Amino acid sequence: MKTANRNLLLFVIPAALGLILGIVMLTQGDAILGAAKEMVPEAPQGEVGDVEGYAMIGGMLGAGLGGLAGFAVQLFGMMAILYTAALLILSGVTRLVYGQTPGRILAYRILMGVSVVVLLSPVPDILRTFVTALAGGSFLPLWLVYMVVVFIIAVKACRNTYSRQIYH
Repeated sequence: MKTANRNLLLFVIPAALGLILGIVMLTQGDAILGAAKEMVPEAPQGEVGDVEGYAMIGGMLGAGLGGLAGFAVQLFGMMAILYTAALLILSGVTRLVYGQTPGRILAYRILMGVSVVVLLSPVPDILRTFVTALAGGSFLPLWLVYMVVVFIIAVKACRNTYSRQIYH
């Protein structure tokens, strides 16, 4: 298998999984918004007592927080979709550029560098979140796994791209 094909697989497989995750999050966020909409209490007819009024306020607060949670899940899903779609498109274009001539290899190396930068772009924010949570006494293993996998992919892709292996 050509090194360019291996690099393509290094980027496409995790990006496709991330795209699927983003789509799932987008649809689940819509389901959460629908459930929050159903939680909104109906206005009672006639005079409302204190207990009913407080119950309505609590129900509205719960529906509002549920709606906010649904919106946050959808927003995170949209961000994941945009990020992974950018990786998929950039990886595909990078693979199409590859050729055995020196100019095409240079273009491939430049585009692969851009792909690695895009791959690593969320890492500073995730690292900040991870360290802040760790300082607060909470351990977020999923973020740690994400960072390790992304760094392994980036190192492997750079090693394949910027060494003599690219000519094979």
